[in-house]
Amino acid sequence: MSTNAFANSGIRPATPGDIAALVAIENASFPGDRLDRRRFRYLLREANSVTFVDVDGEAVRGYILLLLRTDWRGARVYSIATHPAHLGCGVAARLLTAAERWATAHGCVQVRLEVRADNAASLALFRKRGYVAFGSHRAYYHDGMDALRLRRTLAL
Repeated sequence: MSTNAFANSGIRPATPGDIAALVAIENASFPGDRLDRRRFRYLLREANSVTFVDVDGEAVRGYILLLLRTDWRGARVYSIATHPAHLGCGVAARLLTAAERWATAHGCVQVRLEVRADNAASLALFRKRGYVAFGSHRAYYHDGMDALRLRRTLAL
């Protein structure tokens, strides 16, 4: 599946020109543990990763960032965020769908992620999409909150 498969969906691959919008989403969405401009630049240009953005015209409403490894046929959702002005509009669900489709098309058999144990909205989205818990990390986040580890097997 090429990235052209997302044409007309409002989803497209992120570019370095999106970095300011990505940082703004981070700052508006997370009180700590934020990705900064330098980290986004590295992830977009050099890392074994792919980032998709949900756009409406020129406005970036949210993003999802997948990390990939050459020794594992899976993808890790490193970060997913929706700008607070667009919460509840299906942005995260569209981004997750795009990322899963991309991962499947590129031979991934599983998607994994960590999510705050107290993030009810994200947990509901992931569980609705078939993600199941397989572990946790104690005191994973800057404020000491635990993370639940979730995974979903992809249909090839």
